[in-house]
Amino acid sequence: PLSIAERAWELLLALNPTAVPLTLGGDHSTALPAVRALHRARPGFGLVQSDAHTDLLQHRLGVKYCFATWSWHADRLLGGGGRLTQVGIRASGRDRAHWESTTGVRQFWARDILADPEGALEAVVAHVASRGTRGVLFSNDIDGTDSQWADATGTPEPGGLTPDWVVELIRRLGREVGLVGGDVMEVAPSLTPTPQSAPRTVGLAARYLLETIDAALGSRR
Repeated sequence: PLSIAERAWELLLALNPTAVPLTLGGDHSTALPAVRALHRARPGFGLVQSDAHTDLLQHRLGVKYCFATWSWHADRLLGGGGRLTQVGIRASGRDRAHWESTTGVRQFWARDILADPEGALEAVVAHVASRGTRGVLFSNDIDGTDSQWADATGTPEPGGLTPDWVVELIRRLGREVGLVGGDVMEVAPSLTPTPQSAPRTVGLAARYLLETIDAALGSRR
């Protein structure tokens, strides 16, 4: 399925090299086909990932490409050097120092963002801009957002980002760096801890998607 999706994006970008890939998932591995196809069509972009988890394993239980490994492969494809920026991380068996020292990925953990939202936002945008990338793809795992707003997902996690902070990040990236693609991942309406879980989570996902589309269009004005 991943290779089929990659081929579909490849064909679409061949027809229109300026198209903006937008993906709805699905487990987070479904972000990788768009990254690969876009890299071939328009190399030089960066990746900003909102997520509770790093997804930086090289393999998981013998599986090379899955929800827990896709970021590692995407970072290698983009050339490392901090071109992958992760925000909202909080559920990891390793600390930030480990991931940054072994992969070169730049991480902004949820606890630090919550402690200083405005300062963290400035720091994230400044870092992304400093990489010299030609726009970014914003990959938005719904579990990067705190579980009180997004619990209809496979691994809801407390202590996460607020929706307003994520929205402001999307807007800032669109205005100041430019969005070349985006996604909303890991939305699972059938996983409903409470009757309100599905409509709340799906509603937030729709809000994120609309903001991502608007930011991408704004990048072209």
